[in-house]
Parts: sequence; C-alpha cells; structure tokens
Amino acid sequence: MDSLDEADLFLSRPIGVDEPPPKRRMRLRPFLVVLGVAVLGGALGTGAYFASNLDTRDLIGLLDVADQPPRLAIEMPDRKTDAKPDAPAMLRPPGSAAVDLTAPPVLPPAAEAPPPASPTVPPAHEAPSQSMVPPVVPPVIPPVLPATPAAPPPIIVRQESPTGPQQPLPRPIDKPPAYANLPAPTAKPKPLGAVPAEGMTRHSSFGPLPVIAADGRQSWQVYARPFEAKDNHPRMAVIVTGLGLDREATDMAIDRLPPEVTLAFSPYAGGLDNWVKKARDAGHEVLLTLPVEESGFPARDPGPWGLLTSARPEDNAERLQKVLARTSGYVGVLANDGPFTKSRQLAPILAMLKERGLLYVGNGAEAEPKPPVAVLGGWLDGEVFRDAVESRQKSMAGLVREKGSRAVLASARPATLESMLPWLGSLTAEGVTLAPVSALPAQPGGKS
Repeated sequence: MDSLDEADLFLSRPIGVDEPPPKRRMRLRPFLVVLGVAVLGGALGTGAYFASNLDTRDLIGLLDVADQPPRLAIEMPDRKTDAKPDAPAMLRPPGSAAVDLTAPPVLPPAAEAPPPASPTVPPAHEAPSQSMVPPVVPPVIPPVLPATPAAPPPIIVRQESPTGPQQPLPRPIDKPPAYANLPAPTAKPKPLGAVPAEGMTRHSSFGPLPVIAADGRQSWQVYARPFEAKDNHPRMAVIVTGLGLDREATDMAIDRLPPEVTLAFSPYAGGLDNWVKKARDAGHEVLLTLPVEESGFPARDPGPWGLLTSARPEDNAERLQKVLARTSGYVGVLANDGPFTKSRQLAPILAMLKERGLLYVGNGAEAEPKPPVAVLGGWLDGEVFRDAVESRQKSMAGLVREKGSRAVLASARPATLESMLPWLGSLTAEGVTLAPVSALPAQPGGKS
C-alpha cells in the first residue's frame, strides 16, 4: 500500500519541473568565534595603547595608594624608622640642622615699611600683609656714555739709512695691494749695452744661438750688469720670474724695481726681443726660464718645449736649442726645482750650456762638465699675503748669511712687489748685499 502511494505521488509530479534543493542550515559557531576574537583583540589593543601612552609618573601615582610620606632608601642607625626624612646632606650647609620638607616655609621678617600715605588700610582678608610682600627694587639702568672715536691706524715707517730721511711703506695697511701704489724710482738707471754683441751668436735651423766668441767672451759675462763688491757680505740675487706673459706685471717689474734685480722671461712670451731690450735699457740683467718638468706633472705642463725626464736626450737637446733661439742678450737660464733637475737628464743640458757660455741658475748641477752655477734658495712668495712674504724675506736673508750666496725667486704680483721694495733697501743693514745673479758664482756658496 505504501509503495502504491509513492508511485502515485511520483506520477502526480508535473513533468519538466525539478524539485528545489533543501535549505542548508547556517552554522553560527565560527561566526561567534571570529566576533569574540575581534572584540577581545580590540579591547587588548586599546588597553595596550593607553598603557603605552601613560606617563610613568601617572602610573606610579595610580599604584601609590599609601598615604605615608616617602622614605629614604637607607635609614640612619640613630634615627627612628617612622621619622620624617631630612634633606640630603649635600643640600645643607655644614653644621645646620635638618629641615622638615613637609613643614610650611617660614619667611624671614620683612623690614618695617613706612606708613602709607592713605589713612585707609585694607582689611587683612582682602589684601596680603605687607610682611608677606617683598619690596620692589627698581632696575638699575647704566648711564649712556658718549662714543669714543676710534684712533687712526699707526703709520709705519722705515729707515733707509742711519742718516737718511724716513719714508713710509709703499702701501698703507688699510689699502689693498695694487701696482698703482708702487713708488716710481728716484733716479734713472744706466742702460746696458746693445744686443746681440758681435761674434756672440751663430745662425742655426732654429734661429740665432749664443756661442762663445773667438776671443773667449761668454754671454754670462758680456751681457751681465756691472757689479763692484764694496764689502764681504754674502750676496743675494732676487729674480722676478714669469715675465712677458702679463703686460702690466712685466712693465711694473721693469720700471719700478731696482736695476740690481734680475728679470726672468718666459720663452713662450710674445715680442720677447722687445721685452729684453726694455729690461736691459732699465739696467736689469735678463734670464730665460727653462721649461722643465716640475712636481705635479702632467697637470703642470711645461709646454711643447718642455724638458722631460721621460724624453730622449736628443729630444731634450733639440727643445733646449728652440728655447735659446727665442732671443738674445740673456746671461743664462733659470730652471725651477723638480724631477728634471734631480734626474740624469740634466747632465747633458748642463754640458750644452757650458759650450755656449751661459749661466745656469738652479739646483742639481753636480755632474761635470758644468757651466757657472748660481744656487737657488727658494721662493719669497709661496703664499701671497703681506705677513707671509715678509716672514719669507727674513728667512731668506738668514739663509744667505748662514749658507752663503743664494738666488731667491719671486713673482710680479702687486703684494709681492710692495713688500719687496722696502725690504731690498734694508738688506745692507741685515748684512746681505743685493747683487745681479751673474755676480753669485764668484762668491762662496755660489758655484763657478
């Protein structure tokens, strides 16, 4: 009977219509677990946030529920444990009694105030007592003094000679160095002879080169400035270098410096013949600067005619001839200290200079044969400011007195020339004789 009922029910379903699936029951347990974890986590996070932002003093205040006053960590053996702590000993003067920190402060009695102008006195409960209010002291304002005018800078003078007049320095201290501050010479110097001298040059593929004349005359003697030694003092030759490249600096060195100062011209200068003639007309001896390899090479390049330690000897010899053929009338060449003057490459150059009767001004000339040599003592203006130049001047004068005759180098900068002019006039008083560079090889310390 039951089977028939099920068959009837099956046959009574409409064809093509599916029965909807049964509804699934929703499980609440996972949802409640997640909700509980979120609530607990939020509460713990909030509490941790407030705890982390809570000041330590507030936390101590919340935990300190006792009403007893604070005690010292160490109780003294002669005191009771329930006694109130005293002030630390380091805060009390020696011999003073302990102070109760909890007691109200006791103010010292104030001085008796004068009676008020008004007869009405406010009641005690409306205004504070006069004994509790400290007197008001008006501020002390210092008087305004009149400004004192600044004293003018002192005028520094120098003495040319024990009997001569006093002259001011070339440049006042409060003015920057400039060529316009250089004083003009008081006397016109005697010009040197015309160049080239007869029989002192020979034509070559590079131009006229200096040679020793048939009668034995040499350039370092023929083109030298006449010099007569009046004492036995050691001699110093001051050589101003780098000339011919800057017109104003070259003109100032020629026109304003004493004729005893030797002038060294760059072989790369334009119009070199005219510069040499002008210098000799002003009474100056002339040197050619020999472009050699110096410290800092190749950043400090000596140029296309530079003599290098890495070059072949024949290449250096050819470059030397190009330099010597640039002009006539010079007594010799100047070589700055550096790797070249300390190398073996210098020996053949010295031999060529000796063959042509030229003077060598520099260091490192130890090999034979060698020409007449003037030893270099150093620079006067390695640092170009007045105090440094004056310090070097004193140092060079002391070196010449101790070691013998030397040549010193200087540039044609305004600060150097201004400091040099008064110093040159004082060399005799310092026991040093200013001389042209050709006069050094005959003196002890110089080489011949």
